[in-house]
Amino acid sequence: MTRFTLLALAAAVVAGCGSEPLRRVDALTPTPAPLEVSEHTARQALAAAPICCERIDQLPYQPIKADFSGDVVIDTSAPAYAFDSGKSFFRAFALPVDSKSFEIRLYSQAGDTVLAPSAMLLDADFRITRLLDADDFTYVPASGMKGDSLDARLRIDRLYRDNPNNERYLVLFTSEAQMDGQTTLVHPAKAYAEALGNEPPAVPDPVAQHAPTGIIKMVLIEDRVAGQEANTYVPAYSTGREMGATLPAVPAPSVLPETQAYYRQAIDAALAEKDLERALRLADEAARVGDSGAKAYLLEHIQIK
Repeated sequence: MTRFTLLALAAAVVAGCGSEPLRRVDALTPTPAPLEVSEHTARQALAAAPICCERIDQLPYQPIKADFSGDVVIDTSAPAYAFDSGKSFFRAFALPVDSKSFEIRLYSQAGDTVLAPSAMLLDADFRITRLLDADDFTYVPASGMKGDSLDARLRIDRLYRDNPNNERYLVLFTSEAQMDGQTTLVHPAKAYAEALGNEPPAVPDPVAQHAPTGIIKMVLIEDRVAGQEANTYVPAYSTGREMGATLPAVPAPSVLPETQAYYRQAIDAALAEKDLERALRLADEAARVGDSGAKAYLLEHIQIK
C-alpha cells in the first residue's frame, strides 16, 4: 500500500500538473478524510436543528487570519440558518481586514457523501457581493495526498484596504437543490492507471450522495509581492438576483460627496505618478459604487495633461 501511494503521488505530480503549477501544490497538500455521517442522519439532524439567527448580520462570524489553513467542519453541531435557497448548516468567517489581496481555496471532501458547497461573500455592511454555487465548484479527482473533492478558488481583491465595498465576510453552506444531487467520483484504480498512461480498468465509479454535512479544507494565500495591488474584481453592493430570489430593480444610490472626493484625489495621485492603468481601475471602481462622473473626470484630466 505504501509503495502504491508513493507511485501514485509521483505520477500525479509529474503527469497531472504541468499545465497548472498550482495543482502541484494541491496534490502535495494533505486533505482531511470525509465525514462519516450518513445522508439520512444528516438530513434528520438538519430538519430538527433550530434556526440560529433572524438576519444575515447576526450569524456567528469567526475571525480568521491571512495565513489561515484549516478544516471547516460543517456537521450536525454546526449552526443552521434559513437561507433563501433553503435551510442549511453553515460556518461563517470574518475575513482579515488589514490584509492585501488574497486567494481563497476551498476543497469539499468527497467519500460516500459530499457537501456540495455554496459560498456567500458580503461587504462591511453585510450586503451580498458574490454567491458561488454548483457552477463554481468543480469535481477534482484524488491526486497525490489530496482526496476527491469539489474545489473552488476565488480572489479577494483590495485596491484600498479601507474601501467599505471590500468583501469582509464569507459564509459556507449548501442549498436544498444541491442536497438533492450526487457526484460521480473517479475510481482510484482508474486514476492510477491514467496517471501512468495506461488503459483504465473497466470498473464502476463510486457515487457520492450530496448531504447537508461535510468537511471543507480552506486555505488563504495572501499576495506577498511587494507593491502588488488588486487588478481584477472590485466588488460593489449587490443588486438583482440573490440566493435565487428576484429583487425589484432600484436605482443606484447617489454617491456621497466624501466618496466622490476620495476617488477624485486617488485618480489625481495615480495620474501624477503616470500610472494610467491604476487611474482607469479607480474610475471603474468609482462608477460601480455610484460615481457616474468619475470616468468623465479621468478623460478630462488625461486630455489636460
